[in-house]
Amino acid sequence: MSEQNVRVDVASYLRLPKLNVSGSVAMVKAMLTAIPKDAPVSVRHAARMVRLDAVALQSARRAGRKASNDVGRRLPREVDNEADALHAALHRRLEDHELLAARAPEAAARAAALKGALYPDGTAFIRANYFVQWEETEAWVKALGEGDNDAALRALAGDGFVDAALRVHEEYGAMIGTTKVRAEAPAKVDLATPLAALTASAQDLALQLAALANDGSASDEHRAAARAALRPIDDLRDVNARRAARRAAPENDAADEGDADEDIPNVA
Repeated sequence: MSEQNVRVDVASYLRLPKLNVSGSVAMVKAMLTAIPKDAPVSVRHAARMVRLDAVALQSARRAGRKASNDVGRRLPREVDNEADALHAALHRRLEDHELLAARAPEAAARAAALKGALYPDGTAFIRANYFVQWEETEAWVKALGEGDNDAALRALAGDGFVDAALRVHEEYGAMIGTTKVRAEAPAKVDLATPLAALTASAQDLALQLAALANDGSASDEHRAAARAALRPIDDLRDVNARRAARRAAPENDAADEGDADEDIPNVA
């Protein structure tokens, strides 16, 4: 039996697969690409609404990215992770030199003394909250400035590690507001509203396409095009079902393929 003679189950398109921003834009791009220029007016109108909503969602996403980039700050987690790693590395390098007591007793003794001065309680402070860690590191900076501690640490651990630890401590203070007033976080751009609008218009388009696919008076070309435009929905639903069956990644990860910032196909 020809595919055109098999009716499309309209109920299958009363609800679309759950998608995120990238997945929704990628899906509707595939749908719009399959719609012919001479499709019925009802289909073209629904397609134009989808395109408008997709462009609005893209604009909102770009605005959100621009707001984040304009602030020019790293996430607190990133700053904290770098600070933790650097202090762990410095502490470890001093301990490594202590292992040379039999062959380089002077360096080993200096490393032990330096570790006691800079890390009297070890590195437990890097697992504390942001404010405790900053205050403990502030004490570390002061201890580093005493006598020849700075020069000794640079000789034993390397200039790069010391300079990086000092730089990230300065960034840490700005991050938590102990050295200067914290910059205001950018206002969160609303993506949920335009995403919901695109989901609704895409569903309207899907129902128009399903009706066209079942329209016995339509041409074979139009009915085939309608089925092709519905296929991205079917494919995503199949992928999501397979992933759910094997309890793998979240279902909307399957829809992240493609660039959500690419141009949306125009509609006549």
